[in-house]
Amino acid sequence: MKYTLEIQKILYQVDDDKSLSPKDKIRLLKQAAAFADENEDIEWGYDVRLQLIRECYALASATDLITEFNWVLNAYESHPDWFNENDFLWQYKWVLREMYENPQVSMEQITAIMDDFKMRLLRNGYGLRAYYDRLYDETLTLGQYEKAKEYLDLRNESSDDAMGSCPACTLDYEIDYYLLTNQFEEGYNRAKPLIDKQYSCAHVPARTFCSLCYHADKEGKSDIATKINSLAEEEFLELFAENDESLLAPIAMLICYLFGVNEAKAWSYVEKTIPWYTESSAHAQYNYAAYLTEGLKKLTSDAPVKLNLPPDFSLYTPTHTYAPATLKSWFKAEATRQAAAFDARNNCHAFTQRVAAL
Repeated sequence: MKYTLEIQKILYQVDDDKSLSPKDKIRLLKQAAAFADENEDIEWGYDVRLQLIRECYALASATDLITEFNWVLNAYESHPDWFNENDFLWQYKWVLREMYENPQVSMEQITAIMDDFKMRLLRNGYGLRAYYDRLYDETLTLGQYEKAKEYLDLRNESSDDAMGSCPACTLDYEIDYYLLTNQFEEGYNRAKPLIDKQYSCAHVPARTFCSLCYHADKEGKSDIATKINSLAEEEFLELFAENDESLLAPIAMLICYLFGVNEAKAWSYVEKTIPWYTESSAHAQYNYAAYLTEGLKKLTSDAPVKLNLPPDFSLYTPTHTYAPATLKSWFKAEATRQAAAFDARNNCHAFTQRVAAL
């Protein structure tokens, strides 16, 4: 069948062509999925979409991830004898994250999705470690630290299994709790295995280093912030080369720090990441805008800067000249807008209170 050869050619290209960006790979995989769909080949469509979902992990926007995951889920529900639920259960965790990060998704919908995930974990013989991980992360985001600690303890009491996070990510998640509850020394000490590169994962320790650097700076620990910033920049050399947009918010923490110590480097990171910002999720945009607002307050001069920003950026000007005060005002307005949407969905004030303090 000719279409299967076309699909296989695309898959070989995606696997072998190292020059392809994540967006290039997704574009090609969508073509392969279209070949399968045109020929009503559900099995090929399923296999291609599993790979497509994995490539979506490197993007700041989750639109394709959600769409393709829903297709896979429907295919499984229609043909449970053809496919294995374990093929996509890990990726379900990514979907849960994206549901929380979209303020248009109601809490009722999120609760239903979480219940579905919990049910699938249990019926496949897994514990609830991954389930509590998600609840811990979200309550931490809302500033509900006591509740977050309860979920963290439940996570740690749950048996580890194939659906649990790796040692690097497990440490990274835990460190967030201590940094956000003014226990920097405890968080820093717990991060030592990541600093010493004993553990690593796709986005860890890069993500950890951004957070540690930001919080060290806020604690006035400049020596630690300088050291961790150097480690973070080493990590981002590779991630920038791979155009991994999913780390937009952590990079914004690093930018916030750099505006106080190396303005030129901070602006270079802004120039690199603004194109990601325009296509990212609402939650990533909120965090990015909030951290940039905070960082831009550190500037000692409002002298215009030259930035090569994309035409689809709201403040784009053909002269490529921007006033820092204008950027700060715009980003604070954007953070405020997104904060209001999240607080309305979450029935809280955590997001708007954070922006109001900037």
